[in-house]
Amino acid sequence: MSGRAVHVRSTKYDGSPHWEFDSWFVRREGPLVVTFDFAGTVFQTWKGPWQATHHARNHFWTNRWYNVMRLDLPDGTFDGWYCNVATPVEFDGEHIRYVDLDLDVRVPPSGEPRVLDEDEFLEHSERMGYPRDVIEHARNAVDELLRLAAAAQPPFEERTGA
Repeated sequence: MSGRAVHVRSTKYDGSPHWEFDSWFVRREGPLVVTFDFAGTVFQTWKGPWQATHHARNHFWTNRWYNVMRLDLPDGTFDGWYCNVATPVEFDGEHIRYVDLDLDVRVPPSGEPRVLDEDEFLEHSERMGYPRDVIEHARNAVDELLRLAAAAQPPFEERTGA
């Protein structure tokens, strides 16, 4: 995969670190920014270093309250999508920044999508004082992700190896 590195940094709503890593820039199409990470990449997390087990094609939008990672095993086997509910990204050509809002959606290759980390969302929204509009955007993002996944609409239309 050719390209250039872009630095991805996410924080929690209170500004504390969440994820930070370099990713390979693939393309930009309007509000969509696509990057790629290889299995084996080491990410800095709030818990310390973490090594990726999947190749990931990351879909970030400057106008959507989520981002979507398409996950493939190193042998090319498609393993579904992982979706982070988050603020729309800021992208300056070199850096991608966003605030993670705790809620996640896991979309397996077959079967029903699952909403994850509801308890974390409720705890952090209270402790960090999420404004009402942020809570509404987060809830709407989950609904949109579930609808897009059920209809196999982009980026959920590709269900085979990358």
